[in-house]
Amino acid sequence: MREASIDQKHHSQKNHSRSIKPYIASSVAGTAVGIAAAIWLTHLSPLTTHHVTVPLNSAATTPPVPLEGLFDLPKLMTAQDPGQRWAIVGGALLQAGLTRLSIPVLGRAIENDPNNSVLHVALGEALTLTDGGLISDRAKAEFEFALRADPNDLVARFYMGHWLLQNGKPKPALVKWVGLMRTVGSDRTWYARLWTAMPVAAQEVGVSQLALQALCTAAM
Repeated sequence: MREASIDQKHHSQKNHSRSIKPYIASSVAGTAVGIAAAIWLTHLSPLTTHHVTVPLNSAATTPPVPLEGLFDLPKLMTAQDPGQRWAIVGGALLQAGLTRLSIPVLGRAIENDPNNSVLHVALGEALTLTDGGLISDRAKAEFEFALRADPNDLVARFYMGHWLLQNGKPKPALVKWVGLMRTVGSDRTWYARLWTAMPVAAQEVGVSQLALQALCTAAM
């Protein structure tokens, strides 16, 4: 009688374990999907893959050529140039937030197309994002390469502003960012990025928020 009771209890626990496993699996899957969705929704795409769709306020500046990213992955099927294939994969990894993985891939793209300033800026951005926003000597060299080819490169100028601020030069950093704001102020992505960076430099220089807004809107 006791053995039958034990067997029945064991059988019941086994059935309960079987019934709860799908629930646990679905809960884990749901949590994973939720986390992935949260990361995707809150992740800001890199400036190098951003398409500027508004007219710029400076006639001397052209919109940056965006690096190919996630939506360009189907092009891998038809890409003939190995450099383009590396660039697409590197851009997709960067845009997906896998910045550390994108670094060697973008490096391979540059090996195949060494004079492509878009790739150099993208590598500089990947290095910077991987380092938590710090501009390393290697990243700085990539931005400087692009600026030698085009002194008006918007993305390189933006990150060089960060380098200036990090090296105790808030005033030239602020001047650089205010100039960028006057150029791309109506672009949502650039607006958000610049208003994250500018107040920090302005505070160090002693410029008020109101004065900063006046500086940005002047001549726009």
